[in-house]
Amino acid sequence: MASILFLAPADLGETVLATGALAHSVGDRDSVTVIAAPEALPLFRAAPGLEESIAADASLASSGALWLRLGANAFDMAIDGRGGLLGRVTAKRRIALQPGAVVQHRTEAWAQAFGSERSLAPVLWLDDKARSAATAIAADATSMLVIAPGGVSPEKKWHVERFAAVARRLHDGPLANARVVLLGAAARDGNTLNAIQSSLDADGIAALNLDRNLDLLAAAALMERATLCIGNDNALTHIAAAAGAPTLAIFGPTDERVRAPHGPRTRAVRGRSFAEVSALDGARAMEDVSTDAVEAAALELLRAGGLR
Repeated sequence: MASILFLAPADLGETVLATGALAHSVGDRDSVTVIAAPEALPLFRAAPGLEESIAADASLASSGALWLRLGANAFDMAIDGRGGLLGRVTAKRRIALQPGAVVQHRTEAWAQAFGSERSLAPVLWLDDKARSAATAIAADATSMLVIAPGGVSPEKKWHVERFAAVARRLHDGPLANARVVLLGAAARDGNTLNAIQSSLDADGIAALNLDRNLDLLAAAALMERATLCIGNDNALTHIAAAAGAPTLAIFGPTDERVRAPHGPRTRAVRGRSFAEVSALDGARAMEDVSTDAVEAAALELLRAGGLR
């Protein structure tokens, strides 16, 4: 029986991509302590061996209070996706990502850290609470288009009117009977969701704005039912892909070779290549992605899934 400390990355999307590392490590009778951002904690409530989950924000981590609390325990393994002060908690073995000589997807980088020969795909531990929440929303929906337009920073977010335009075109076309669902992962996403909802309402399309009314595990259960998910490089598109939903992620200032959603039915779309996007014009990179390009990629995903 081993005690495992999982220090989830501060970024929600990176946290989803690191769940495979935790799943790879946990054996029967192991105990797991999870440190994660408050919004990310529900993802782990049904994880095997979970003994304790602790919310960590920047102020708590910087104060050292959490470090002192953890330092009193003797962990057999620390999976360190956070680094900094917390990453120096005493453990017999510490696993962390190392700078690579080549560009690697996060699932491959975590595999390399563990010496695994296969990539460590994200894992979702769904529970009855999550499935019940999803059923309450989608039980009577014949198809469902999920829009996940949030992001940790403005430069990673595609324009709200373009999201609305794509949703409008799909709703008027191949997804004519689809329920349009707007999802956010954090408080910062609220204004974006409201703007898209208002735009769709003006054209008579009733979008269900869930904002943060679903936690991320319930969102994962909902994604299992999604006909298509379109969003930015964020936690929800990573969750959708892990849930098996056809997922289209829009990239600009981040590298899809490293952070593309990992799943059987995914696609990343961007304007200029990542190599062509400089640090100075990262905010403009999302503007390079046209509505037509996203619609075309969405239609390809739908057709690949058998929708005509």
